[in-house]
Amino acid sequence: MPRLDAAPDYSLLARVLRDPATLDRMSSETFARAMDAAHSARLLGWLVEQVRVGHVPADAADWLRDRLMTADALARGYERAVLWEIDRLSRAFLDTDQTWILLKGAAYIAGGLPPGRGRRVADIDVLVPRADLERVEKILQENGWEFPEINAYDNRYYREWMHELPPMVHRDRGSVVDIHHAILPRTSRLKPSTERLLERATPGAEGLRTLCPAHMVLHAAAHLFHDGEIAGAIRDLVDLDQLLRSFGQDESFWGALLGEAVALDLTRPAYYALRYAHRWFDTPLPGDVAVAASAWAPPAAVRRLMDALVQRTIPEGFRDTSQAAVFALYVRSHWLRMPPLQVIRHLTRKSLRTRA
Repeated sequence: MPRLDAAPDYSLLARVLRDPATLDRMSSETFARAMDAAHSARLLGWLVEQVRVGHVPADAADWLRDRLMTADALARGYERAVLWEIDRLSRAFLDTDQTWILLKGAAYIAGGLPPGRGRRVADIDVLVPRADLERVEKILQENGWEFPEINAYDNRYYREWMHELPPMVHRDRGSVVDIHHAILPRTSRLKPSTERLLERATPGAEGLRTLCPAHMVLHAAAHLFHDGEIAGAIRDLVDLDQLLRSFGQDESFWGALLGEAVALDLTRPAYYALRYAHRWFDTPLPGDVAVAASAWAPPAAVRRLMDALVQRTIPEGFRDTSQAAVFALYVRSHWLRMPPLQVIRHLTRKSLRTRA
C-alpha cells in the first residue's frame, strides 16, 4: 500500500483527468495515488464514476478493491446528504409561492448531471429575486437556519457588495445554505440579469428548478473565470467539460449558449471556459462555435498571460506552480469583483486580519 501521509500527486491526477483509460493500466499503488489526489481535489465522485464504467486495473489488489468499495459508499453518501438538504429546503418553501432555483453543485445533483455524481458539496446554493431577500430570510429562519455571528464589516461586505447573503447554518444539522440574488457581486463589472436567469429556469422533478443548460454553463464559467481565483479550481474546469459534453449532445444548445452569453454580458468568461476546457480535456466544440467565441477573446498579450497563469495554477499543487501566478489570479479576481479603491481597501483589511 502507498504511504497514507504522501502529498497528493496532482500531476498524476491531471493525466488521469485528460485520459481516464490510463487508470486501466496502473498498478494498484499508482491507482491509489490518483485516488488520493482526486479526493484532495474534491473529485472522488468523478473517479468513482470512472471505476463504475470499468476503468480499474484488472489485477487490482484486494486492499485497493476494499478502498474502492469504501469510496463508492462515500460518494453515494455525499449525494444522499445533498438530496436530503434539498428536500428540507423544498419543505421550507412549500406553500409559500416563493420563486427559488438551485445553483451549482446542488443543481447538478438534483438534475442527475454528470458533475453531480458522487459530488461533495459544502453548501446548498439558491437563487431568489433580490426583492424577496427579507422574505426568504424569514422563511429559512422559521425552519431552523440561522446567521452565525459575524463582524460588522463582513456583514456589510455581503449585504451591500456581494451577490449573496451571509451563509445560513441550520441549528440542528449544521448544513449551510447560501442565498444568492445574483450570480456575480453587485460591485462586479459584469451584471448578468437575475430576472433573465429566473425566467428561463428549467423545471425538474419534485417541483425543483435549476438554471437552463446555457445559463448553467455560463454561471460555471463566470464563477471560475470572473468571480473565482482560478488557482486550484481543477474541479470547476472538470464541471465545465462535463456540462459541455452532456448538453452539447443537443445541437440547439450551442446556439443558445452563444446567444445567452451575449444577452447576459458573459462573453469573456464564456470564451475562457470554452478555450480552457478544450485545451485541458479536448472538450468537443463545433467549429462554428469556436469561431464565434474567438471574437470574444481578449487582446493577444492578455490571452498569452492568462494561458500562462492558468497552466501554472490549475490544479494548484503542481510541482511548477508559481506562487506569483496564484497571487496574480487572486488579485485579478478581486479587481474584476470590485472598483479599484474598494479592492485596495478590502485586500488591505484581509491582509491585516490574517496577520493579527
